[in-house]
Amino acid sequence: MEALGWNQYGGWRIGIRSLDKKRYYYYAHLRQNYPYAEDLKEGDIVTAGDVIGYMGHTGYSVKENVNNIETVHLHFGLELVFDESQKESNNEIWINCYELTKFLAKNRSEVYKVEGTKEWKRVTDILLPEVEEANQNYKANNLTE
Repeated sequence: MEALGWNQYGGWRIGIRSLDKKRYYYYAHLRQNYPYAEDLKEGDIVTAGDVIGYMGHTGYSVKENVNNIETVHLHFGLELVFDESQKESNNEIWINCYELTKFLAKNRSEVYKVEGTKEWKRVTDILLPEVEEANQNYKANNLTE
């Protein structure tokens, strides 16, 4: 998890960098008052199917936590980062994700509502060795600081 918070254009938003640092996933216009999954914070490692946030219509306001968009939706973007200097430059490479999103919608993770909360959780965990290693490294680095 690389970015989490308010942006005057995107409203409540989340930015996630892939473990290899080559892809940046951007989610914007999240829900007012409760935009993110509980306990989500910058530096967390998330995997496909994790519930990270909730659709809303925040944004287009310098004032934080404002709904200034008429339709609830998710703004999703994918940036390819081949060189770190591209990340915040005029040479950014953004991908149109519409076809990818249609494919992923057919293969999404099953989720369930956590009783008595506003939270949703994934039913089946995905175990990937590289994610487990990154989680262990993250925990080790944060315990020593």
